[in-house]
Amino acid sequence: MIADINRLPHQAPVRFVKEVIKDGENDAICMLEFLEKPTLSAIVEGAAQNVIFIASLYRVYDGGVLTGMKNILCHEKLEKGTYRIESQISAQLDNFCIFSFKLFQDEKVMVEGEFNVVMKQREN
Repeated sequence: MIADINRLPHQAPVRFVKEVIKDGENDAICMLEFLEKPTLSAIVEGAAQNVIFIASLYRVYDGGVLTGMKNILCHEKLEKGTYRIESQISAQLDNFCIFSFKLFQDEKVMVEGEFNVVMKQREN
């Protein structure tokens, strides 16, 4: 069963996820929509929003805080529009996670990189 995007606490204009394609154990794929030409911070925020659909994290954690980004490569000029984002867990130590991501337009990789998130423990 594909996850509901209403799990995201974000609202317009910073809610970039429009559709969940895959909610996997260690990875997720979503469609993002940028109503304006996306900045680096908007792209990384879209990738971070995508990780809310990684099943293994959201059994224990309730969101997180983006703490860093590195090795960001922009291969092509971006314009407003719809893109596919794929994010996966690269490494995890307790509630600190490193994710890798790729942003696609059709099948072409437009941007790729890594970002860090400190996950917030779910309150029972």
